[in-house]
Order: sequence, then structure tokens, then C-alpha cells
Amino acid sequence: MAAGAAVPVISAGEDLPADQTSASSEPPSLFDGTTRLYVAYHCPYAQRVWIARNCKGLQGKIKIVALDLVDRPAWYKDKVYPENKVPALEHNKQVKGES
Repeated sequence: MAAGAAVPVISAGEDLPADQTSASSEPPSLFDGTTRLYVAYHCPYAQRVWIARNCKGLQGKIKIVALDLVDRPAWYKDKVYPENKVPALEHNKQVKGES
């Protein structure tokens, strides 16, 4: 990195949502035009996609939905991504999974 170049900050100023669990509330409104990135904070594959989102400055355009992989909500597999893995991106009424 060149001298004086800005170092990207991963989540500065972003309020990160709590993990969704099986006991959590209802799923987000699916396919409503909002682009969502489904991640688990400790998953390295999800972290790569999350970091790329932040480095590109897309925090305002792609919302994070955090999942607890040990106690993941049933709605994720049933309504979002049947493979039940992260990361997954909901965009243009489609879900694309894995990095």
C-alpha cells in the first residue's frame, strides 16, 4: 500500500445486527427489492464477501442479516437458501449462495 493511502475499515459507523436464531423473530421481508447479504460473523467465507461489500462502499445498498450457524432459524433454509449455507446474497428476486 502506498504511503499515505487510506486503510479500509471493516465496519466503521455501521450498526451490526444481532445474530438471528431459531428463537428470533420472523424473517426479513423477502424479495421486497432490498439487497441482503446473509452471513455468520465467524465464518471465513462470509467474512470475505462482507469485507468486499465494505471495501466497495456498499454498506448503504446491501444490508447484513447475521445468522447463528449453531442455532440457525428454520426460515433461512425454508424461505431463503435451501442449501442452508452462508454467505448468500438476495438480489433482484434471486438468492445466490456461497462465495
